[in-house]
Amino acid sequence: MQSIIRWFTAGIALLAGVLVAPAPAAAATTLVYATFKGDAAADEELWLYQSTNGGTSYSVLSDTNFRGPTGVLRDPGILKYNGKYYIAYTVQSWTTNSTYFAIASSTDLTTWTNVATVNSGIADTKFTWAPEFYVEGSTVRIIASVAATTCSACFRPYVYTAQNTALTSWSGPAQMWGLGTNHIDTFVVKSGSTWHAFTKNETTKYIEHWITTKNLTEGWVNKGNLWSSGYEGPSLVRLDNGSWRIYVDKYTNGGIWTATSTDLNTWTGLSAVGCSGCRHGTAIPR
Repeated sequence: MQSIIRWFTAGIALLAGVLVAPAPAAAATTLVYATFKGDAAADEELWLYQSTNGGTSYSVLSDTNFRGPTGVLRDPGILKYNGKYYIAYTVQSWTTNSTYFAIASSTDLTTWTNVATVNSGIADTKFTWAPEFYVEGSTVRIIASVAATTCSACFRPYVYTAQNTALTSWSGPAQMWGLGTNHIDTFVVKSGSTWHAFTKNETTKYIEHWITTKNLTEGWVNKGNLWSSGYEGPSLVRLDNGSWRIYVDKYTNGGIWTATSTDLNTWTGLSAVGCSGCRHGTAIPR
């Protein structure tokens, strides 16, 4: 009996010496998604959602009831910077003239305080839409879509640059030359030495992919359309595994859709995101 026990114990030790436990799976990226709910007056306020599965479905984190200085908040872009959260957002409905965008900050994602309003700086401005943060090094910028009253297809992306770390003072505008007329909802990321812009052509209703190797405001070249027409509000987030996730708003019948890429050039097909009521918005790692 003792020999059997010794044999069994030795066998266990041997197995312990040769078996290697599998490495634990990497935790899915936890994301926060800032959005609004729709075109009704009651829906034009800031909602925060959270995903713990890498961004394929979300649950409500906070209905903030924050509406900013005009009582209207749409298309929020979100940034975590210097220990605070910031949003930049559209301040009027899509049918109402707006000559500026606004910025608010929070330490807890629930209570928000407006810290700046940034005039478009464009003569005869009719609409100022969808401000999106772009950070490179220590410089914070916002890309906003501005249309003038002087023509019917004049939406262009313009770059505004923060002049202080409180994000209360801004320069601008600087036009993104080469990225054609009548583009809205422009979102930019940089990979290596290449800037990638994802933007909606407001004439064809396609999301387009543009690149440049010069700088943020020069040399943009159109690389083509993505998916089918009928989407807007593209925004991107980098996941823990290094891949990219894009979100787009299927405004034709509601809902946020997503795709992924490892190189920003080749994308999976779109799939619906579980985020009830979500519209054009932006996700960041929590």
